[in-house]
Amino acid sequence: MGRKYNLWSFILCLLLLVLSLQSLYASYNQTWQVAPPALTLWLLTVIAFVTGIIGFKDESSRRARWRSWLTVLIAFPLSAIFLLGVAVNTFAREPIETAQSPDSKIIVDFYTLNGGAATSISVTGIVNGPLWFKKRIYYEDPMHMVDVEWENNHTIVINNHPLNLDKGGIFSD
Repeated sequence: MGRKYNLWSFILCLLLLVLSLQSLYASYNQTWQVAPPALTLWLLTVIAFVTGIIGFKDESSRRARWRSWLTVLIAFPLSAIFLLGVAVNTFAREPIETAQSPDSKIIVDFYTLNGGAATSISVTGIVNGPLWFKKRIYYEDPMHMVDVEWENNHTIVINNHPLNLDKGGIFSD
């Protein structure tokens, strides 16, 4: 039984590591983020951590012991990082407006981001894709409000910055 916990927790841990790296890449390069929400990732890392500890019962080989140690050593920091992501999404981000395209196929959510006393308030716009996929199309710092107008089904003007969403338009200040 411990052998199954050992192997599956290691595979889950590697999957979560890949998803977190893709999420980090997507946030820097403004591409589609395919990772589930931070709360889901946090719960999965806790499951990987607990099953990794249970996997220590498998002492059948040196490889199994290494797998258990790697699982625990990767899952614990990932869990802390995802818990921080949950806190940021809960406390530092406030929704201000939702804009829907005229044909109702594209929905853009706008949030203010407040990083505390040392940073200014910024505005971010996120397009919701299928499932939980998201893409940041707009970021402006410092800004605390947003003026949104749709020109047509795929062109949006945000604070006098036109973005063609069919061609992958983004604005980052």
